[in-house]
Amino acid sequence: MNELLTKIKTVSTFCDLLNPITVEDFNENYWDKKTLLIRREDSSYYESLLTISKIDEVLDLHRPKGSSLMVVKNQEPLAPAKYENKDGSLNLNQLYAAYGDGYTIVINEIDRFWSPIKNLCQNARQLLSHKTKGNMYLTPSNQKALLPHYDTHDVFVIQISGKKHWKIYDGQYKTPLVNSFQPIFQREQLQNAQEITLNAGDMMYIPRGIPHEAYTTDDSSLHLTIGVYPTQWLDFIIKTLQNLAQSDVSLRQALPIGYLSNTDTINSIPDSIKNISEAISNEISKDNSVSGTIQFLAEEFRSDDQPKGDGHFENLDKMSDIDLETNLVKRKNMNCKVQELGNAARIIYPGNVIRGPIGIAPSLEFIAKNKTGFQVHEIPILNDANKIKLSKRLIRGGLLKID
Repeated sequence: MNELLTKIKTVSTFCDLLNPITVEDFNENYWDKKTLLIRREDSSYYESLLTISKIDEVLDLHRPKGSSLMVVKNQEPLAPAKYENKDGSLNLNQLYAAYGDGYTIVINEIDRFWSPIKNLCQNARQLLSHKTKGNMYLTPSNQKALLPHYDTHDVFVIQISGKKHWKIYDGQYKTPLVNSFQPIFQREQLQNAQEITLNAGDMMYIPRGIPHEAYTTDDSSLHLTIGVYPTQWLDFIIKTLQNLAQSDVSLRQALPIGYLSNTDTINSIPDSIKNISEAISNEISKDNSVSGTIQFLAEEFRSDDQPKGDGHFENLDKMSDIDLETNLVKRKNMNCKVQELGNAARIIYPGNVIRGPIGIAPSLEFIAKNKTGFQVHEIPILNDANKIKLSKRLIRGGLLKID
């Protein structure tokens, strides 16, 4: 039993998801290129993430609804009125009945409702530097939820229990734009189906744009998908232009009045674009432009992240006991950045920003870079009273906890 618990407990990181493939191998040979299938002879490998016995608990306690919950069969969704009560709660008995009638239960963004899946998504997010979401699919035997389609994001399929049969078709729609239109196909439109059966413990990576479909036969299926919504080169270039527009007035000037219907103006647009492009071509690739874009994306990425509920109220109750010997550590997934802006310094982390005078910048840098924990007296620069004061402020703001 202890050996099994240890094995289950380790499946919480992106590296566990890929094991035995390394991240370097995946990045070089599969990412954005081709499918990857990892088979395991361990049906319990992913049980730490979710089990069928926990699904109605997720539904009952967290009440996913609207776009977060879909009940679907053969691409046809069941009307929410069939399984939602008037007070917004879910009628579990009606969901049981729908499942019995062949409907798949889909919980979109289940990482918002279930801690183990949130941990995995956050870990993948930090390692990949791309946004992630987790979806859950519970499909009864001999059923299909969706018709052949492709996704405009990358998908890691995690088979939790049962079996699911997949057909992977030739990728005729190479790397579509993220969040663009997702077509539904007739099989006659697709070529060279590769048939794959995922058993419990298996994992498959499907790049965006690869048409696929999935169905069950004699076994029901519970699987998760970790969707990765990548930042594209297009996004990077757009952000760079937005940053450059802060200093280059030509990018901020308005097009002429009536440009959509004025033939002379329309004919002049190519030359105008050429002139602007030539003027900014050297600027857009300069180190300071690139570093500015990376900083902008990093702050946007960091601000979108949210800390996990981890019992932090208990730390708040202990703040009066903090002294110079108190052991402190950053809470999990607290990716920090310290910035100096004029006479002020600030530390940015998921869910908050703490500001102070420029003199505390070295103290904030020490905390941001620390990975193992420290005692209050180790904080540099400040006197003892201010070391305690800053520690309390960062605990209250959700960055630090008492170790």
